[in-house]
Amino acid sequence: MKQGISGTGLAGRVALITGANHGIGAATARVLAGRGAAAVLSYLRLNDGAGDGGTPDDYRRARAADADAVVGSISSAGGRAMAIEADLADPASPAALFDAAERDLGPVDILINNASGWVADT
Repeated sequence: MKQGISGTGLAGRVALITGANHGIGAATARVLAGRGAAAVLSYLRLNDGAGDGGTPDDYRRARAADADAVVGSISSAGGRAMAIEADLADPASPAALFDAAERDLGPVDILINNASGWVADT
């Protein structure tokens, strides 16, 4: 991948980006990978299909596919990336996320907390 701004090489670093299956998180993962970091993308399969006109299962599959697409775009550009499903509202999830990232790519050097949460109106 091309080196970005002079002096910003991140080769050998591992970046964990939460909520990285789309939007700002996905863009951040691509930029960090473009500068040499291995990218760990976390994402959550939500329990409802609201907003996409599909079924809940369709929505969950789309979120996973989005994460896979980001990993694929990073990999096809010569970078290293992986996606891990994680519900960060679960107190055990962050430790499991870091364990998986470190097992597969090495110690996490950079953490980008991009995941968001909301409560649907009733």
